[in-house]
Amino acid sequence: MSPAMLAVLTGLFLALASLYIRWGLERGTSGAAVLIVNMISAFVAWPLYLVFASHSDTSNWAVLAFVGAGVTGLFLGRVLLFAGMQRVGVAVSTPLYNVQAPLSVMGGAILFSEALSPLIGLGTAAAVGGAGLLCLGKFSLGLEQRAQLRELALPLASGMCIAAGFVLRKWGLLETPDIYLGLAIMTSTAFVISLGSAVIHRQTIRFPTGRPLKMFVMAGLMTNVAHLSSLAALLHGNLVVVIPLQNTEMLFALLLSLVFLRRLEQVTLAVVAGAALVMMGAVLVNL
Repeated sequence: MSPAMLAVLTGLFLALASLYIRWGLERGTSGAAVLIVNMISAFVAWPLYLVFASHSDTSNWAVLAFVGAGVTGLFLGRVLLFAGMQRVGVAVSTPLYNVQAPLSVMGGAILFSEALSPLIGLGTAAAVGGAGLLCLGKFSLGLEQRAQLRELALPLASGMCIAAGFVLRKWGLLETPDIYLGLAIMTSTAFVISLGSAVIHRQTIRFPTGRPLKMFVMAGLMTNVAHLSSLAALLHGNLVVVIPLQNTEMLFALLLSLVFLRRLEQVTLAVVAGAALVMMGAVLVNL
């Protein structure tokens, strides 16, 4: 399968994970979501590594890069994104955090000398403009509890962390081209840190039961498929191509929100227009 198809597949499964998380957050907490998703991801990743990995020589730099990707993309990125979903919803959080696309593209160009389109500046401007329109669209919903600027900053900060994670993934794969090793190290790192963070801060995380638990488990499984396909796409393709195509996640997320989350969220014309601008920016940086 081509890197482009793998990238689009990543977007689909990330959007599905977002949908399950939003359902789980109806009666669960973002802390429980992070812990459960990371736990499921780690438990699934290691059997895959033992069965399918090449088990060849592993670079210490690759291990370091994958650990860093687990900290930035899978832990910090998820904590901020899940919190953003709980406060401002999937339809707004997903496009806002997708500012990671132009940031990842710039990382690929600067750090790995990947070829860039001269339209990257225009694409970045479109992404930033779309994010601003999304903010206006959210404020105009007229909800009783309107989103505050700090709440909208949560998915934006998540995008920055996830962009750093993508750059680190690419570095790790250049050092040791094993997607199963990368998946196992990243997911395990994220799980250990999320569990350790809860213990250090003396947080009492109550594991949900019933439907919320099932939703978080499904989100963990969808996330694992997404990360595996993303690693495969990055192994055979460049950041400047793969990451913009992964931004199809926002289109899938908006569609799923319209179909399944009508009673939880409102998707306005401004939100849709903002998402389209961000998507346009992601496409422009790849022209």
